[in-house]
Amino acid sequence: MIIARRHCIPEMLSHQALFRCLGADELALLARGATEQRMNRNEFLYQKGADPGGMHLVISGQIKLMLPSTEGVEKIVTMAGPGDTFAEETIFPGCGSPVTAQANKDSIVLVLEKQSLRATMRANPRLAEILMERMGDHYRQLIENLETCSQRGSAQRVAHFLSQQAPEQAISYNLELDMNKSTIASQLNLAPETFSRVLGRLSRDGLIDIKGRNITLHNLNSLRAFAG
Repeated sequence: MIIARRHCIPEMLSHQALFRCLGADELALLARGATEQRMNRNEFLYQKGADPGGMHLVISGQIKLMLPSTEGVEKIVTMAGPGDTFAEETIFPGCGSPVTAQANKDSIVLVLEKQSLRATMRANPRLAEILMERMGDHYRQLIENLETCSQRGSAQRVAHFLSQQAPEQAISYNLELDMNKSTIASQLNLAPETFSRVLGRLSRDGLIDIKGRNITLHNLNSLRAFAG
């Protein structure tokens, strides 16, 4: 991992939708406590229980947030891509991370130090509102993931995952997976072989076509109905 303070950090922040409410002085205040981390694929940012040092913003790549187990089997909670944030909860005192963070691809992440972030929120309360909205979205996604894994069968979970990747009003969709099948299976609390078996079933039923990482979703209404 390479950690650097770079003169372009205010510019990097200004390009993120999350910080469009900030003026130049506020961006400079936030950037004072920001560090850039360049992560190699499979490199860990931090472990569960550790202090991440502040909120993380993904500039490029993909970060896996997961729950490790003593048996070595990981449960992926979510995948964070460009523009996504995580570890917002550690802004507050006494909060260690509830998950382990690992780079799923070569990645660039900005770590926004707690004190600078809180000072920026005091200077511009709109940022605090936006972060609260984002944390609320994360909470809803966690509940939906819990519901999917506890109330849907394996085939329904896969169908729900695939249908979620398409625009809401789409009838059909060509999807290119940006994760390997083992990673997706972990997100859905499935064994990799179960995930592959379900994909084969959905293909035989005419709901999808599979060519490597490319999946054509033929009839999204039928796929969504199947997912329940």
